[in-house]
Amino acid sequence: MCGICGHVRPTPASGGPGQADLAALAPLLGLLAHRGPDQTDSWLEPGGAVALGHTRLSILDLDPRAGQPMHDPHTGNVIVFNGEIYNFRALRTALEEQGEVFRTTGDTEVLLALYRLHGRDCLPLLRGMFAFALWDAGRRELFLARDRLGKKPLVYFDGPPSANGGGLVFASELRALRAHPLCPAGGSVHGLDPEALDLYLSLGYVPAPRTILKGVRKLPPAHCAVYGQDGLRVWRWWDVDYREKLDVSEAEALDLAWDCLRESVRLRLESDVPLGLLLSGGVDSSLVAAVLADLSPGQARAFSIGFDEKKYNELPHAQTVASHLGLNLTHEIMPAATLEALPEVALRYGEPYADDSALPSLFLSRMARKHITVALGGDGGDELALGYPTYRHAKVASAIHSLLPLSRPKDESLRRLASTHTDIARARREFLAANLWPETKPLLRTEPRLWPLKARLYTPEARQRLAATYADWFLPWLDRSFEHAANPVERMLYIDNATCLPDDLLVKMDIASMAASLEVRSPLLDHKLIELFAALPVGLKVHRGETKHLLKKMAERVLPKHVLYRRKQGFDLPIREWMAGPMHGFVMDALASADPGLAEHLNMDAAKAIAREHAEGKNRKNMLWRLLVLALWSRAR
Repeated sequence: MCGICGHVRPTPASGGPGQADLAALAPLLGLLAHRGPDQTDSWLEPGGAVALGHTRLSILDLDPRAGQPMHDPHTGNVIVFNGEIYNFRALRTALEEQGEVFRTTGDTEVLLALYRLHGRDCLPLLRGMFAFALWDAGRRELFLARDRLGKKPLVYFDGPPSANGGGLVFASELRALRAHPLCPAGGSVHGLDPEALDLYLSLGYVPAPRTILKGVRKLPPAHCAVYGQDGLRVWRWWDVDYREKLDVSEAEALDLAWDCLRESVRLRLESDVPLGLLLSGGVDSSLVAAVLADLSPGQARAFSIGFDEKKYNELPHAQTVASHLGLNLTHEIMPAATLEALPEVALRYGEPYADDSALPSLFLSRMARKHITVALGGDGGDELALGYPTYRHAKVASAIHSLLPLSRPKDESLRRLASTHTDIARARREFLAANLWPETKPLLRTEPRLWPLKARLYTPEARQRLAATYADWFLPWLDRSFEHAANPVERMLYIDNATCLPDDLLVKMDIASMAASLEVRSPLLDHKLIELFAALPVGLKVHRGETKHLLKKMAERVLPKHVLYRRKQGFDLPIREWMAGPMHGFVMDALASADPGLAEHLNMDAAKAIAREHAEGKNRKNMLWRLLVLALWSRAR
């Protein structure tokens, strides 16, 4: 795993002001060192049109000569690559049969050869997690790409011509990108994107392609881009479709899914450094653990953390699974929340990010990194196999849809209904979102509940600057879900997998693990497995009210039932109680000491009032945590 960065000028020129500057990349590389502590290198094209930088966490082919930026001697192409191509050995063998000769034993050189032979069409051949930038010397353009599910990040700024040349600057993390002189205002809160701030207050994260900063963008998952003489062009190269279904029995589906998962885990065992497993004790990580134990009998190591608060502690379940599978389990109890750690979390994520499980994820990653460099994880099981309770509720609506010819609700009607505040409108919203169109729940139920708090927070000037609303972001995803899924359950799943999975859940683990220089691989997010489950009937995934039915049936083959059929727990902290009690003073101090620039957007007195209301017993947990993280981020540098 690695950190990448670079700067490409819009036109090639020789020397003089405006050329790409390696010195300007040095601060970025310093801020990406945790992603790649083993080796740092950079490259400047003769003439100065492009500069590329790379920090390396050595996983495959530990020889320093396998470092990056890596050159293709046949074409002059140069790549900086972050990620793993899990099927690189099969791809390499096929290339060698065509006469290719390789100098290294890792996957980066294979990717360079694939691009030389297939160009941009190499992407569908890749099975892995990746974000890379490849300078095409012949076309004189930069090719950027990101993996299907968005496991590896890539942010960029397409700057106008300026004294230092303008052009495209990119990096693995927003915090690093902000260090480049072209990035606007170095990330000052005065440069906040009003629409991104609004989405953050609604979601707790900033969804792609936006970032919290004006003009700075994320390359979305499953997208690629070309930057050259004609500027920047971005397009989607992969998507998942839930409409076509396999005609299979449950037994046949179990065999297909088991074989696919086993292959997915096997491919992720490629490593020249110590490898283990992050084990929570839930269904997903326990299932991955079972396959790992079978493929590496007597060798598999697992790592878990527990909490003193019994309600949040899954460690006993992890210990049961480890004992049953014969895993060597290392565990620690996470100490009572230290408020001093929260500013570091705000700093690490580079922009406001309010998933409270980021803190235990960081603690677990640091604990595991003392022993291993690569870890398998259980991320993605809920999104793969319909694990959340909302999917169970949506199945009832699917049954109604199968009996009644219901027409798709129009965007204008949804906008009008979402913005109407009468009791009748509220009741209608609740009925539709709960019984007929559950895929509209974020717009018809969640956002109307949040908007009164947001309305209190915004300054009059901020409201005027807000050119787009939450509905402007959500409705295109709703429209797209109707193109890719035929029932409410899988339309919800499509939206979740395109938004909160890559922009919330995967961001959490990427930043937390890479802060500890730990590579985490997610077998349940293999695209072959995603496509297989998408083709299976909904009744195999939610069955008689049981969510994640097929995944649990797979796990029954190797795990005790009492581990699988219990109340679902998340990787959460008791922040509601903390912010109403021992953290209340910390919250008030943080809001009071936020960067004054936030006052351009938010009434901080209203934010403090929300904190007091929470302490008095009104549940303001979600909004208050988002405000706390925003305040901490505003002064994190």
